[in-house]
Amino acid sequence: MKRIERRLIVAGTLLIGISYGLARFAYGLFLPSMRDDVGLSPTTAGLIGSGAYVGYCFAIVVSALLVERLGARFVTVTAALVAAVGMAAIAASTHPLLLAVAILFAGMSTGLASPPMAQAVSGVIDEARQGHANTLINAGTSLGVAVSGPVAFIATGQWRLAYAAFAVAALINALMLWFSVPRRLDASDTPSEADSTTPRTGGLRRPGIVALALAAIGMGTASSAYWTFSSDVVMTLGDFGQNTANGVWILIGVAGLFGGIAGDLVKRVGVNWVHRASLAAMALSLVLLVLMPTHLMAVGVSAALFGAAYIMLTGVYLVWGVGLYADRPAVGLGLPFLMIAAGQIVGSPLAGYLIGSLGSVVCFVTFALIALATALVRYRGRRQDSHHEQRHAGEHEGNRDAGKADKAWPEAPRRGRSSDVAVAPPAESVAPLARFYMPAMPPLGAIAWIARRCRQWFG
Repeated sequence: MKRIERRLIVAGTLLIGISYGLARFAYGLFLPSMRDDVGLSPTTAGLIGSGAYVGYCFAIVVSALLVERLGARFVTVTAALVAAVGMAAIAASTHPLLLAVAILFAGMSTGLASPPMAQAVSGVIDEARQGHANTLINAGTSLGVAVSGPVAFIATGQWRLAYAAFAVAALINALMLWFSVPRRLDASDTPSEADSTTPRTGGLRRPGIVALALAAIGMGTASSAYWTFSSDVVMTLGDFGQNTANGVWILIGVAGLFGGIAGDLVKRVGVNWVHRASLAAMALSLVLLVLMPTHLMAVGVSAALFGAAYIMLTGVYLVWGVGLYADRPAVGLGLPFLMIAAGQIVGSPLAGYLIGSLGSVVCFVTFALIALATALVRYRGRRQDSHHEQRHAGEHEGNRDAGKADKAWPEAPRRGRSSDVAVAPPAESVAPLARFYMPAMPPLGAIAWIARRCRQWFG
Protein backbone atom coordinates (compact mmCIF):
# COMPACT_ATOMS: atom_id res chain seq x y z
CA MET A 1 0.00 0.00 0.00
CA LYS A 2 1.33 3.42 -0.94
CA ARG A 3 2.31 5.94 1.70
CA ILE A 4 -0.37 8.43 0.64
CA GLU A 5 -2.98 5.70 0.92
CA ARG A 6 -1.88 4.74 4.44
CA ARG A 7 -1.95 8.38 5.53
CA LEU A 8 -5.44 8.85 4.10
CA ILE A 9 -6.76 5.73 5.81
CA VAL A 10 -5.32 6.67 9.21
CA ALA A 11 -6.54 10.27 9.02
CA GLY A 12 -9.97 9.20 7.72
CA THR A 13 -10.42 6.55 10.40
CA LEU A 14 -9.63 9.10 13.10
CA LEU A 15 -12.03 11.61 11.54
CA ILE A 16 -14.90 9.12 11.64
CA GLY A 17 -14.02 8.02 15.16
CA ILE A 18 -13.88 11.60 16.42
CA SER A 19 -16.97 12.88 14.64
CA TYR A 20 -19.25 9.88 15.17
CA GLY A 21 -17.90 8.17 18.26
CA LEU A 22 -17.00 11.30 20.24
CA ALA A 23 -18.84 14.35 18.88
CA ARG A 24 -22.12 12.49 18.32
CA PHE A 25 -22.54 9.42 20.53
CA ALA A 26 -20.45 10.28 23.61
CA TYR A 27 -23.19 12.63 24.84
CA GLY A 28 -25.12 9.67 26.22
CA LEU A 29 -22.07 8.44 28.13
CA PHE A 30 -21.45 11.74 29.92
CA LEU A 31 -25.11 12.76 30.31
CA PRO A 32 -25.39 11.80 34.03
CA SER A 33 -22.60 14.22 34.96
CA MET A 34 -23.88 16.88 32.57
CA ARG A 35 -27.35 16.78 34.11
CA ASP A 36 -25.96 17.62 37.54
CA ASP A 37 -23.53 20.31 36.40
CA VAL A 38 -25.68 22.12 33.83
CA GLY A 39 -29.07 21.46 35.40
CA LEU A 40 -30.89 19.43 32.75
CA SER A 41 -34.32 17.89 33.11
CA PRO A 42 -34.87 14.58 31.31
CA THR A 43 -37.00 16.31 28.67
CA THR A 44 -34.36 18.95 28.05
CA ALA A 45 -31.64 16.30 27.92
CA GLY A 46 -33.60 14.41 25.25
CA LEU A 47 -34.14 17.53 23.17
CA ILE A 48 -30.45 18.40 23.37
CA GLY A 49 -29.50 14.84 22.41
CA SER A 50 -31.54 15.10 19.20
CA GLY A 51 -29.47 18.12 18.16
CA ALA A 52 -26.55 15.95 17.02
CA TYR A 53 -28.86 14.09 14.64
CA VAL A 54 -30.37 17.33 13.34
CA GLY A 55 -26.87 18.62 12.69
CA TYR A 56 -26.02 15.43 10.82
CA CYS A 57 -29.03 15.63 8.48
CA PHE A 58 -28.36 19.28 7.67
CA ALA A 59 -24.61 18.99 7.24
CA ILE A 60 -24.57 15.95 4.96
CA VAL A 61 -26.59 17.85 2.34
CA VAL A 62 -24.36 20.92 2.61
CA SER A 63 -21.23 18.80 2.49
CA ALA A 64 -22.25 17.08 -0.74
CA LEU A 65 -22.52 20.50 -2.39
CA LEU A 66 -19.29 21.85 -0.91
CA VAL A 67 -17.18 18.88 -1.99
CA GLU A 68 -17.90 19.53 -5.67
CA ARG A 69 -16.92 23.18 -5.36
CA LEU A 70 -14.16 23.26 -2.74
CA GLY A 71 -12.60 19.80 -2.85
CA ALA A 72 -12.24 16.94 -0.38
CA ARG A 73 -9.36 18.39 1.63
CA PHE A 74 -11.20 21.59 2.52
CA VAL A 75 -14.36 19.80 3.64
CA THR A 76 -12.62 17.07 5.66
CA VAL A 77 -10.49 19.64 7.48
CA THR A 78 -13.64 21.72 8.06
CA ALA A 79 -15.38 18.66 9.51
CA ALA A 80 -12.55 18.11 12.00
CA LEU A 81 -12.48 21.81 12.94
CA VAL A 82 -16.27 21.86 13.42
CA ALA A 83 -15.93 18.83 15.71
CA ALA A 84 -13.15 20.56 17.65
CA VAL A 85 -15.07 23.82 18.08
CA GLY A 86 -18.28 21.99 18.96
CA MET A 87 -16.67 19.79 21.60
CA ALA A 88 -14.73 22.73 23.05
CA ALA A 89 -18.04 24.58 23.32
CA ILE A 90 -19.57 21.54 25.05
CA ALA A 91 -16.74 21.57 27.58
CA ALA A 92 -17.34 25.27 28.29
CA SER A 93 -21.16 25.12 28.41
CA THR A 94 -22.75 26.27 31.65
CA HIS A 95 -26.34 26.70 30.44
CA PRO A 96 -28.72 24.24 28.74
CA LEU A 97 -29.15 26.52 25.70
CA LEU A 98 -25.40 26.82 25.19
CA LEU A 99 -25.02 23.07 25.54
CA ALA A 100 -27.79 22.48 22.99
CA VAL A 101 -26.12 24.73 20.42
CA ALA A 102 -22.75 23.09 21.05
CA ILE A 103 -24.16 19.56 20.67
CA LEU A 104 -25.90 20.51 17.41
CA PHE A 105 -22.73 22.14 16.06
CA ALA A 106 -20.56 19.17 17.03
CA GLY A 107 -23.07 16.82 15.40
CA MET A 108 -22.66 18.65 12.12
CA SER A 109 -19.16 17.23 11.85
CA THR A 110 -20.59 13.77 11.16
CA GLY A 111 -22.50 14.93 8.09
CA LEU A 112 -19.61 17.05 6.85
CA ALA A 113 -17.23 14.08 7.04
CA SER A 114 -19.17 11.67 4.84
CA PRO A 115 -19.09 12.97 1.21
CA PRO A 116 -15.46 14.17 1.18
CA MET A 117 -14.22 10.81 2.46
CA ALA A 118 -16.18 9.13 -0.33
CA GLN A 119 -14.44 11.32 -2.88
CA ALA A 120 -11.00 11.00 -1.28
CA VAL A 121 -11.08 7.19 -1.10
CA SER A 122 -12.34 6.89 -4.68
CA GLY A 123 -9.82 9.38 -6.06
CA VAL A 124 -6.66 8.44 -4.16
CA ILE A 125 -6.76 4.69 -3.61
CA ASP A 126 -6.53 2.13 -6.38
CA GLU A 127 -9.83 0.46 -7.15
CA ALA A 128 -8.59 -2.98 -6.09
CA ARG A 129 -7.87 -1.65 -2.57
CA GLN A 130 -10.83 0.68 -2.12
CA GLY A 131 -12.98 -1.94 -0.41
CA HIS A 132 -10.27 -2.69 2.12
CA ALA A 133 -9.65 1.01 2.72
CA ASN A 134 -13.34 1.65 3.31
CA THR A 135 -13.58 -1.17 5.84
CA LEU A 136 -10.73 0.31 7.84
CA ILE A 137 -12.20 3.81 7.77
CA ASN A 138 -15.66 2.49 8.65
CA ALA A 139 -14.18 0.93 11.78
CA GLY A 140 -13.63 4.45 13.08
CA THR A 141 -17.18 4.61 14.40
CA SER A 142 -16.75 1.63 16.69
CA LEU A 143 -13.28 2.87 17.57
CA GLY A 144 -14.64 6.22 18.74
CA VAL A 145 -17.41 4.64 20.82
CA ALA A 146 -14.99 2.19 22.42
CA VAL A 147 -12.32 4.83 23.13
CA SER A 148 -14.74 7.24 24.82
CA GLY A 149 -15.26 4.72 27.62
CA PRO A 150 -11.62 4.54 28.76
CA VAL A 151 -11.37 8.33 28.48
CA ALA A 152 -14.32 8.56 30.85
CA PHE A 153 -12.47 6.24 33.23
CA ILE A 154 -9.40 8.48 33.14
CA ALA A 155 -11.44 11.67 33.53
CA THR A 156 -13.28 10.13 36.54
CA GLY A 157 -16.54 11.95 35.86
CA GLN A 158 -14.91 15.18 34.69
CA TRP A 159 -16.86 15.43 31.45
CA ARG A 160 -15.54 18.90 30.66
CA LEU A 161 -11.97 17.61 30.78
CA ALA A 162 -12.92 14.69 28.54
CA TYR A 163 -14.53 16.92 25.91
CA ALA A 164 -11.56 19.28 26.02
CA ALA A 165 -9.30 16.32 25.28
CA PHE A 166 -11.63 15.28 22.45
CA ALA A 167 -11.39 18.81 21.00
CA VAL A 168 -7.59 18.67 21.04
CA ALA A 169 -7.70 15.30 19.26
CA ALA A 170 -9.96 16.83 16.60
CA LEU A 171 -7.48 19.67 16.04
CA ILE A 172 -4.64 17.18 15.60
CA ASN A 173 -6.82 15.25 13.18
CA ALA A 174 -7.49 18.42 11.17
CA LEU A 175 -3.74 18.86 10.74
CA MET A 176 -3.37 15.23 9.66
CA LEU A 177 -6.16 15.61 7.11
CA TRP A 178 -4.54 18.73 5.66
CA PHE A 179 -1.41 16.74 4.81
CA SER A 180 -3.20 13.46 3.92
CA VAL A 181 -6.10 14.45 1.66
CA PRO A 182 -5.18 15.88 -1.77
CA ARG A 183 -6.31 19.45 -2.35
CA ARG A 184 -8.06 18.54 -5.58
CA LEU A 185 -8.91 15.22 -7.16
CA ASP A 186 -9.01 14.73 -10.89
CA ALA A 187 -12.51 14.89 -12.23
CA SER A 188 -12.06 11.43 -13.69
CA ASP A 189 -11.42 10.06 -10.21
CA THR A 190 -14.51 11.37 -8.47
CA PRO A 191 -17.37 8.94 -7.92
CA SER A 192 -19.79 11.03 -9.97
CA GLU A 193 -17.55 11.09 -13.03
CA ALA A 194 -16.17 7.60 -12.65
CA ASP A 195 -19.66 6.18 -12.65
CA SER A 196 -21.05 8.37 -15.41
CA THR A 197 -21.60 5.32 -17.62
CA THR A 198 -23.89 3.75 -15.07
CA PRO A 199 -27.56 4.22 -15.97
CA ARG A 200 -29.33 6.39 -13.41
CA THR A 201 -32.79 6.65 -14.88
CA GLY A 202 -34.71 5.85 -11.72
CA GLY A 203 -35.94 8.48 -9.30
CA LEU A 204 -36.17 8.29 -5.54
CA ARG A 205 -39.63 6.74 -5.57
CA ARG A 206 -39.32 2.96 -5.82
CA PRO A 207 -41.56 0.04 -4.93
CA GLY A 208 -40.71 -0.82 -1.32
CA ILE A 209 -39.14 2.52 -0.37
CA VAL A 210 -41.96 3.30 2.06
CA ALA A 211 -41.33 0.05 3.92
CA LEU A 212 -37.59 0.75 4.11
CA ALA A 213 -38.20 4.29 5.37
CA LEU A 214 -40.65 3.11 8.03
CA ALA A 215 -38.28 0.37 9.19
CA ALA A 216 -35.25 2.68 9.40
CA ILE A 217 -37.19 5.45 11.16
CA GLY A 218 -38.67 2.94 13.61
CA MET A 219 -35.26 1.48 14.42
CA GLY A 220 -33.74 4.93 14.82
CA THR A 221 -36.53 5.92 17.17
CA ALA A 222 -36.25 2.75 19.26
CA SER A 223 -32.46 2.98 19.54
CA SER A 224 -32.41 6.65 20.58
CA ALA A 225 -33.55 5.93 24.13
CA TYR A 226 -30.61 3.60 24.68
CA TRP A 227 -28.03 5.87 23.06
CA THR A 228 -29.15 8.89 25.07
CA PHE A 229 -30.28 7.57 28.45
CA SER A 230 -28.73 4.13 29.05
CA SER A 231 -25.85 5.50 31.14
CA ASP A 232 -28.31 7.59 33.13
CA VAL A 233 -30.46 4.51 33.82
CA VAL A 234 -27.41 2.48 34.90
CA MET A 235 -26.51 5.15 37.46
CA THR A 236 -29.99 6.11 38.69
CA LEU A 237 -32.09 2.94 38.61
CA GLY A 238 -29.17 0.57 38.97
CA ASP A 239 -27.39 2.69 41.57
CA PHE A 240 -24.06 1.96 39.90
CA GLY A 241 -21.22 4.44 39.59
CA GLN A 242 -19.76 6.18 36.57
CA ASN A 243 -17.15 3.44 36.13
CA THR A 244 -19.86 0.85 35.55
CA ALA A 245 -21.56 3.13 33.05
CA ASN A 246 -18.24 3.52 31.27
CA GLY A 247 -17.80 -0.24 31.12
CA VAL A 248 -21.30 -0.68 29.70
CA TRP A 249 -20.51 1.88 27.01
CA ILE A 250 -17.32 0.05 26.02
CA LEU A 251 -19.27 -3.20 25.85
CA ILE A 252 -21.77 -1.63 23.45
CA GLY A 253 -18.96 -0.69 21.09
CA VAL A 254 -17.17 -4.03 21.29
CA ALA A 255 -20.37 -6.08 20.93
CA GLY A 256 -21.17 -4.17 17.76
CA LEU A 257 -18.48 -6.15 15.97
CA PHE A 258 -20.47 -9.33 16.54
CA GLY A 259 -23.30 -7.90 14.48
CA GLY A 260 -21.04 -9.02 11.65
CA ILE A 261 -22.96 -12.23 11.05
CA ALA A 262 -25.70 -10.10 9.44
CA GLY A 263 -24.45 -10.80 5.91
CA ASP A 264 -24.24 -14.54 6.45
CA LEU A 265 -27.62 -14.67 8.17
CA VAL A 266 -29.31 -12.74 5.36
CA LYS A 267 -28.06 -15.33 2.89
CA ARG A 268 -29.15 -18.23 5.08
CA VAL A 269 -32.56 -17.17 6.38
CA GLY A 270 -33.51 -14.01 4.52
CA VAL A 271 -33.80 -10.30 5.26
CA ASN A 272 -37.07 -10.48 7.16
CA TRP A 273 -35.90 -13.05 9.69
CA VAL A 274 -32.70 -11.14 10.44
CA HIS A 275 -34.65 -7.89 10.66
CA ARG A 276 -37.21 -9.31 13.09
CA ALA A 277 -34.69 -11.14 15.26
CA SER A 278 -32.46 -8.08 15.56
CA LEU A 279 -35.35 -5.80 16.51
CA ALA A 280 -36.50 -8.39 19.05
CA ALA A 281 -32.98 -8.39 20.52
CA MET A 282 -33.04 -4.59 20.69
CA ALA A 283 -36.41 -4.68 22.42
CA LEU A 284 -35.09 -7.23 24.92
CA SER A 285 -32.04 -5.04 25.62
CA LEU A 286 -34.30 -2.08 26.40
CA VAL A 287 -36.52 -4.10 28.72
CA LEU A 288 -33.65 -5.84 30.51
CA LEU A 289 -31.96 -2.57 31.33
CA VAL A 290 -34.95 -1.10 33.23
CA LEU A 291 -36.50 -4.27 34.67
CA MET A 292 -33.24 -5.66 36.09
CA PRO A 293 -31.11 -2.53 36.53
CA THR A 294 -29.42 -3.68 39.75
CA HIS A 295 -28.19 -6.97 38.27
CA LEU A 296 -24.80 -6.34 36.69
CA MET A 297 -25.01 -9.46 34.52
CA ALA A 298 -28.38 -8.39 33.11
CA VAL A 299 -27.04 -4.90 32.41
CA GLY A 300 -24.06 -6.41 30.58
CA VAL A 301 -26.28 -8.70 28.52
CA SER A 302 -28.47 -5.72 27.70
CA ALA A 303 -25.50 -3.70 26.45
CA ALA A 304 -24.17 -6.60 24.37
CA LEU A 305 -27.57 -7.25 22.83
CA PHE A 306 -28.05 -3.61 21.96
CA GLY A 307 -24.59 -3.15 20.42
CA ALA A 308 -24.89 -6.29 18.28
CA ALA A 309 -28.51 -5.60 17.28
CA TYR A 310 -27.85 -1.99 16.30
CA ILE A 311 -24.93 -2.90 14.03
CA MET A 312 -26.82 -5.89 12.64
CA LEU A 313 -29.75 -3.66 11.72
CA THR A 314 -27.57 -1.06 10.04
CA GLY A 315 -26.19 -3.89 7.90
CA VAL A 316 -29.71 -5.07 7.05
CA TYR A 317 -30.80 -1.59 5.98
CA LEU A 318 -27.63 -1.20 3.95
CA VAL A 319 -28.43 -4.38 2.03
CA TRP A 320 -32.10 -3.43 1.75
CA GLY A 321 -31.37 0.06 0.43
CA VAL A 322 -28.80 -1.05 -2.14
CA GLY A 323 -31.26 -3.66 -3.37
CA LEU A 324 -33.88 -0.98 -4.01
CA TYR A 325 -31.46 1.46 -5.65
CA ALA A 326 -29.41 -0.82 -7.88
CA ASP A 327 -28.77 2.00 -10.37
CA ARG A 328 -27.99 4.58 -7.66
CA PRO A 329 -26.02 2.77 -4.94
CA ALA A 330 -24.92 5.99 -3.23
CA VAL A 331 -28.58 6.78 -2.61
CA GLY A 332 -29.18 3.21 -1.48
CA LEU A 333 -26.39 3.58 1.08
CA GLY A 334 -27.27 7.05 2.32
CA LEU A 335 -31.06 7.10 2.45
CA PRO A 336 -31.55 4.44 5.16
CA PHE A 337 -29.03 6.16 7.43
CA LEU A 338 -30.73 9.51 6.99
CA MET A 339 -33.98 7.81 7.98
CA ILE A 340 -32.31 6.30 11.05
CA ALA A 341 -31.10 9.77 12.02
CA ALA A 342 -34.62 11.14 11.47
CA GLY A 343 -35.99 8.54 13.87
CA GLN A 344 -33.37 9.47 16.44
CA ILE A 345 -34.31 13.14 16.11
CA VAL A 346 -37.87 12.21 17.09
CA GLY A 347 -36.98 9.52 19.60
CA SER A 348 -34.48 11.32 21.81
CA PRO A 349 -36.80 14.15 22.98
CA LEU A 350 -39.71 11.71 23.23
CA ALA A 351 -37.63 9.50 25.52
CA GLY A 352 -36.70 12.49 27.65
CA TYR A 353 -40.34 13.51 27.97
CA LEU A 354 -41.45 10.01 28.99
CA ILE A 355 -38.66 9.68 31.56
CA GLY A 356 -39.49 13.06 33.05
CA SER A 357 -43.24 12.44 33.23
CA LEU A 358 -43.68 8.67 33.64
CA GLY A 359 -40.25 7.31 34.55
CA SER A 360 -37.49 5.30 32.89
CA VAL A 361 -39.33 1.97 33.06
CA VAL A 362 -42.32 3.24 31.09
CA CYS A 363 -40.03 4.98 28.63
CA PHE A 364 -37.82 1.99 27.83
CA VAL A 365 -40.73 -0.45 27.67
CA THR A 366 -42.50 1.93 25.26
CA PHE A 367 -39.43 2.09 23.04
CA ALA A 368 -39.15 -1.70 23.18
CA LEU A 369 -42.71 -1.85 21.84
CA ILE A 370 -41.69 0.55 19.06
CA ALA A 371 -38.90 -1.88 18.14
CA LEU A 372 -41.35 -4.78 18.08
CA ALA A 373 -43.85 -2.81 16.00
CA THR A 374 -41.07 -1.99 13.53
CA ALA A 375 -40.47 -5.72 13.13
CA LEU A 376 -43.88 -5.95 11.44
CA VAL A 377 -42.49 -4.02 8.46
CA ARG A 378 -41.32 -6.55 5.92
CA TYR A 379 -39.03 -6.56 2.94
CA ARG A 380 -40.55 -7.96 -0.23
CA GLY A 381 -38.20 -9.53 -2.77
CA ARG A 382 -37.53 -7.47 -5.88
CA ARG A 383 -36.19 -8.63 -9.23
CA GLN A 384 -33.56 -6.22 -10.48
CA ASP A 385 -33.78 -6.88 -14.22
CA SER A 386 -34.69 -9.57 -16.72
CA HIS A 387 -31.10 -10.81 -16.99
CA HIS A 388 -30.81 -11.21 -13.25
CA GLU A 389 -34.23 -12.84 -13.08
CA GLN A 390 -33.34 -15.44 -15.69
CA ARG A 391 -29.98 -16.16 -14.11
CA HIS A 392 -31.53 -16.82 -10.70
CA ALA A 393 -34.81 -18.36 -11.85
CA GLY A 394 -33.77 -21.85 -10.83
CA GLU A 395 -32.15 -20.75 -7.59
CA HIS A 396 -35.21 -18.89 -6.36
CA GLU A 397 -37.93 -21.17 -7.78
CA GLY A 398 -39.03 -22.08 -4.30
CA ASN A 399 -39.11 -18.49 -3.08
CA ARG A 400 -42.08 -17.22 -5.06
CA ASP A 401 -44.49 -17.29 -2.19
CA ALA A 402 -44.75 -14.25 0.09
CA GLY A 403 -43.41 -16.10 3.08
CA LYS A 404 -40.04 -16.70 1.38
CA ALA A 405 -39.80 -13.63 -0.79
CA ASP A 406 -37.19 -12.07 1.41
CA LYS A 407 -34.67 -14.77 0.47
CA ALA A 408 -34.71 -13.75 -3.20
CA TRP A 409 -31.65 -11.60 -2.81
CA PRO A 410 -29.05 -10.81 -5.50
CA GLU A 411 -25.54 -12.12 -5.24
CA ALA A 412 -22.85 -9.60 -4.34
CA PRO A 413 -20.04 -8.86 -6.77
CA ARG A 414 -16.76 -9.56 -5.02
CA ARG A 415 -14.14 -6.90 -5.55
CA GLY A 416 -10.89 -6.85 -3.64
CA ARG A 417 -11.70 -7.33 0.03
CA SER A 418 -15.16 -5.86 0.13
CA SER A 419 -17.59 -7.22 2.65
CA ASP A 420 -20.16 -9.96 2.22
CA VAL A 421 -22.68 -7.52 3.69
CA ALA A 422 -22.53 -5.10 0.77
CA VAL A 423 -24.91 -6.91 -1.56
CA ALA A 424 -25.60 -5.53 -5.01
CA PRO A 425 -26.99 -6.64 -8.36
CA PRO A 426 -24.78 -7.88 -11.19
CA ALA A 427 -21.70 -5.82 -11.98
CA GLU A 428 -22.87 -5.05 -15.50
CA SER A 429 -25.87 -3.11 -14.17
CA VAL A 430 -24.40 -1.12 -11.28
CA ALA A 431 -21.21 0.68 -10.27
CA PRO A 432 -18.98 -1.19 -7.80
CA LEU A 433 -20.06 -0.63 -4.21
CA ALA A 434 -16.42 -0.32 -3.19
CA ARG A 435 -16.41 3.16 -4.74
CA PHE A 436 -18.99 4.42 -2.26
CA TYR A 437 -18.47 5.10 1.40
CA MET A 438 -20.89 5.96 4.16
CA PRO A 439 -19.65 6.27 7.74
CA ALA A 440 -21.65 5.17 10.77
CA MET A 441 -22.07 1.81 9.15
CA PRO A 442 -20.73 -1.48 10.49
CA PRO A 443 -16.94 -1.94 10.25
CA LEU A 444 -17.36 -4.18 7.22
CA GLY A 445 -13.89 -5.72 7.21
CA ALA A 446 -14.16 -6.83 10.83
CA ILE A 447 -17.69 -8.04 10.18
CA ALA A 448 -16.58 -10.23 7.28
CA TRP A 449 -13.74 -11.69 9.39
CA ILE A 450 -16.04 -12.47 12.33
CA ALA A 451 -18.64 -14.01 10.02
CA ARG A 452 -16.02 -16.35 8.53
CA ARG A 453 -14.81 -17.36 11.98
CA CYS A 454 -18.38 -18.02 13.14
CA ARG A 455 -18.98 -20.29 10.15
CA GLN A 456 -15.81 -22.23 10.99
CA TRP A 457 -16.63 -22.56 14.69
CA PHE A 458 -20.32 -23.41 14.41
CA GLY A 459 -20.36 -25.16 11.11
